[in-house]
Amino acid sequence: MKNANTIIIGAGRMGGSIARSLNDVANVIVIDKRRDKISKLQDFSGFVEVGDATDLQLLEKNGIKEADCVIAVTDDDNINIFLADVCANIYDVKEIYIKLKDSRKKAIIDKRINCICPFDLSLDFFEKSKEANRV
Repeated sequence: MKNANTIIIGAGRMGGSIARSLNDVANVIVIDKRRDKISKLQDFSGFVEVGDATDLQLLEKNGIKEADCVIAVTDDDNINIFLADVCANIYDVKEIYIKLKDSRKKAIIDKRINCICPFDLSLDFFEKSKEANRV
């Protein structure tokens, strides 16, 4: 889909949930190299592509040059970092979000890239809950 303005790379639980939440407000394409993950996308009416998103030709075929937002939420931090770097420095994508399992890697990430770190979010939630229960 050449006119997708949001590209989600990774069709796992997080990628699928984000795709469904954006379904009505954006043109969304989801890319994953595993067909079984793509086939599990329920209640999503956007476009899907089975393939390796590290292949720049695949990204270009699916509209990376016109993308307003890329969300890389694969299970591999290094792939997400690579994709974010490519999107920022080659394709000049304005909004980039990546999932990082290892939040220590945020130190090497370009400031233009937004990091989603489930561990940090869980820890912050726990700390806030602990504080709230003390009051």
